[in-house]
Amino acid sequence: MKKHLVLKRVIQNIAIFMVVISGLVNIILSLPHTFRWVNTLGSLYIRLLSDFVVVHGVLTTIVGVLLLLLSYKLYQRMRYAWYIEIVVLSISVILKLTRFQGQFTPFLFFELFIIAVLALSYKDFCRRSDRITVKWAVVLVLGSLALVVFRTAVGLFILKNHYSHIKDFGNALYESLQLLIFMDIQNSEYITEAGKLFARSAILLNWVFIISAVLFLLKPLVYNPIISRLDHEHVRKLVLAFGQNPASYLALENDKKYYFGVSCEGVVVFSVVSNVAVCCGDLICGDSDAILLLTEFMTFCRQNAWDIAMLNVTDRFLNLYKEAGFACVKYGEDALFELSKYSLAGGRAAKVRAAINHATKEGISVEEYCPLTSRDSKIEQEIEQISKLWLASKKNPEMAFMLGGIGLNNPMDRRYFIARENGGKILGFVVFLPYDCARGYIAEVTRRRPDAPQGVLEKIIYTAFTQMKEEGVLWGSLGLSPLAGVKADESKGITKRLFGFVYENMNNMYGFKALHHAKEKYAPTEWKSRFMVYYPDMFTMPIAYAIVKVQNPRGISSFVRNKLRQQMQKGQPPAE
Repeated sequence: MKKHLVLKRVIQNIAIFMVVISGLVNIILSLPHTFRWVNTLGSLYIRLLSDFVVVHGVLTTIVGVLLLLLSYKLYQRMRYAWYIEIVVLSISVILKLTRFQGQFTPFLFFELFIIAVLALSYKDFCRRSDRITVKWAVVLVLGSLALVVFRTAVGLFILKNHYSHIKDFGNALYESLQLLIFMDIQNSEYITEAGKLFARSAILLNWVFIISAVLFLLKPLVYNPIISRLDHEHVRKLVLAFGQNPASYLALENDKKYYFGVSCEGVVVFSVVSNVAVCCGDLICGDSDAILLLTEFMTFCRQNAWDIAMLNVTDRFLNLYKEAGFACVKYGEDALFELSKYSLAGGRAAKVRAAINHATKEGISVEEYCPLTSRDSKIEQEIEQISKLWLASKKNPEMAFMLGGIGLNNPMDRRYFIARENGGKILGFVVFLPYDCARGYIAEVTRRRPDAPQGVLEKIIYTAFTQMKEEGVLWGSLGLSPLAGVKADESKGITKRLFGFVYENMNNMYGFKALHHAKEKYAPTEWKSRFMVYYPDMFTMPIAYAIVKVQNPRGISSFVRNKLRQQMQKGQPPAE
């Protein structure tokens, strides 16, 4: 069975390589020196069927460019590329039949073989494509136009005897650019009918690609943002209705992709790195729809040849994941506060209590800022300034995916609490995100000025939790302590032992223990275990890489370099 699959894959890849060859051949056939091969009428063909020759040449060029541009997407088994390439190859066959008067040349059999292979293996081409970004749209447009300009220049050089001023390829390239900019065949100074004919075809081709480029750029600039806004609003409703995981609201950050349930109401939030779908938290759906949504998402990932890794999941659907074949490993612990029971009394919260008392003596007050009801540009400028100062003080790039942003450009359901110095300058702020139908809030973003007095953040968090308790909110959260509670010596699986080893022995590099102690001093009423589940049930290097990369979008090497530089600086003796 495996040999059969390998053989099928090899044949498909051969056919895809033949698509590249077909694209190059079509571009070559569109060049002017092939006009005399069209039929037995020779030079009369240009005079009698000049419009046909122009259209034929333009279509052949477009076919060649499309075959080349989409060949890599076809190699990735993208569904849309399969549809387009089948249509384009069929057009290519028709163009060759009209060119060679219905005679089956060897190259026709070449393309018919490609069509047959693609048609017979259509089920394997089922991957969905990502929405194209503005950056890649610009790259593809410029690349396509460069190819068209170069193709026109080659054609002009081949026909240099048909123009009065083209002596070398430099002249031909300059003339090609002029045809693109001015769209006037008179500038070409043709001296024969063949020269005029090719100039007409070049201008027509330029118009086709310019119009196509405009439409192509409109997609990421206009269409995609509209769809993204609609998707975000849909996801927001699902998060507010079903988002029981404290990390659920991170679904609305801009670095996420969505899989919406087809036969059920729900969404899976993910990003793709190295053919691994890394999911942010749990399925966002009702309990009755969970098995349908998970099955659909697993089928979707299987079609795209993706493994799955779900980070920071709760125990709500844990048995469902296990029954579906996912492996499970403890990922850390979440610091939770049952607000009706929480207080600062006792020795466990002594440090936080002392910090808050110090902040109070310094005259620091806390208030909630509500941008949706009373927007204040001065407050927002100070918040942004504090955020920039905080990021500048950090020696590592800001992490992503499992961490949220400030979101002042679109606050939605976020809550902002700020601390002021004697009612004046803002010293720090905390952004809270809702979860579990707003019965809980997580302190997602906590930032202060580098010179802020001790206790600023502690006072903000405690004041916010107190206010929320009075409003009827049940739970507060300080978020995940990664790898907390994972014991290397007690773990049986290799993944657990690896996580335990990292937590115990690489703390100087990653700061896991410091983060855990910072949350522990608040004396949470409960530490809830969080898990990572992955499918297939073997922890592989691609999964490990994807987990690190998705949270360090600027690159793992940059992250490691910064950490090593810090360690080296710590080891240096102080300057005298």
